[in-house]
Amino acid sequence: MKNLWIICFLIFTMTAGSGFLKIGQAAPEFGKGIWTKGKKFSVAGARGKQMVAILFWQPDHSNILAMQNFIRYAYRMKGGSTGFAAVAVGSLPNVAKFPLNRQLGEIPLLIDVDKTNFKLFLRAENRLPMAVLIGKDGKLLWRGNPGRLPYMINAVEKKTYDQKKVIADDDFNAVFTGMIVKSNYKGALALLEKELDRPGSNPREIVALQVGIHYRRLNSAENAVAALHRAQKRFPLDPGFYEMELKMLELGHLEKRKGEFYFRLTNVFRNRPSVLLKFVTAELNRPFAQMDPASIYTVARAAANAGKYSGKREKGRALLYYAQSLYCLGRVDLALKAAEESLKFLKGAKEYKQAAEITGFYRKLVDFSPKITK
Repeated sequence: MKNLWIICFLIFTMTAGSGFLKIGQAAPEFGKGIWTKGKKFSVAGARGKQMVAILFWQPDHSNILAMQNFIRYAYRMKGGSTGFAAVAVGSLPNVAKFPLNRQLGEIPLLIDVDKTNFKLFLRAENRLPMAVLIGKDGKLLWRGNPGRLPYMINAVEKKTYDQKKVIADDDFNAVFTGMIVKSNYKGALALLEKELDRPGSNPREIVALQVGIHYRRLNSAENAVAALHRAQKRFPLDPGFYEMELKMLELGHLEKRKGEFYFRLTNVFRNRPSVLLKFVTAELNRPFAQMDPASIYTVARAAANAGKYSGKREKGRALLYYAQSLYCLGRVDLALKAAEESLKFLKGAKEYKQAAEITGFYRKLVDFSPKITK
């Protein structure tokens, strides 16, 4: 199994060429492009002073979330150990009219019109958005999903950065992206399955890639859900795979399976009410047209009757959520009883005031409702 992975990687690197920037190599200076507002950023200028985080993106809808998160993180880290710059791949007019440009503020932005800078830091097969992290010594530390940038900066600062693991991740991404570009989805799925066996790999990210291939590339929500079921058996106590499944049931218009889904969920996490409460919250926050009474009741009741709690506060919170669910389902009489019960466990907790107000409101409803005649 390991040999097959190595063979795949060697085949890809032979076809991709050997001049590509690798983890641990000195990062190049920015190439030609248009620096907006006269603000420039120099990789060489930061050497010995700061790490450098670069976001590569292109002006379209799929990049908005990554760009927003990058901007928020950059301003939170302002004046710290890391300098930030953004590289927009595209024409000057397309970048100029992209609304999020205004939010960049003091973050330098380079418009990479002819992909000169893209080619210096990324592979031709890499999809945007992508983040790059350069160390104080000027060497490439990491590149990947922008969402992992805070984690990687934190790992470097706390000296838990593992270059061997980063190189292994980067090598895997090289093979994987090459297969996707060539539409070799069967090979990509097989590679992902083997990647789950590699020590240090991230199961959630790998399974999310499997789901993405099944759903977006092969147009099969059924197979995407099946992949999640395999992951749940392999990693039985990770709620992340159940969150993915719920989302996939909605995207794939498989809502009829929600009853069976919540039956499994409440059995697996019957002793982890904190997990169940996340699903209660998700169900209660849906638009009214999307609410499913059976789902709300099943998971809220399971949380309120869990076999184990971390303490009185967690038990009280579970009862309070159960009360709110019962109210939403039209059983104010039962909601009042659950809310009154929650007060016994929340005494002294920060949620007590809220629970008391909710209990008082439910009591008013129960007292007043018999007066309604028509």
